[in-house]
Amino acid sequence: MPIKQAIYTSLGVVSVALGTLGILLPLLPTTPFLLLATFLFSRSSRRLNSWLLEHKHLGPYIHAFRSKSGLTRSQKIRLATSFTIMLGISVWFAPSPVLKIAIGTGWLFWMAYIYRMKNSPASTPTCHSPA
Repeated sequence: MPIKQAIYTSLGVVSVALGTLGILLPLLPTTPFLLLATFLFSRSSRRLNSWLLEHKHLGPYIHAFRSKSGLTRSQKIRLATSFTIMLGISVWFAPSPVLKIAIGTGWLFWMAYIYRMKNSPASTPTCHSPA
């Protein structure tokens, strides 16, 4: 494996790991890391690229971005719930009222953004890589 290909593959694996963490941690974005991984894998490993695009849980994020179909209702609920929990904890531990208000304002902005996002059908078709 050439060095450039190894670097792309390694960075792709790190991007998938960060994207997967982003599903659980609301302040860490999921889709940008998965898109980066797709880009890197497309230049280094056709097998890993196909695996990522056809993955049961990760593939729909990439497909939704590519098709601009939005998020499913369950994805929105999961995102809003985890974001609310994390920001609620932040408000609880925030030392000043000004910081609490800033966090609350940020929460309102993101809830409005999530609400206004386009809804996609509940079942997102699997994205297949070109042959």
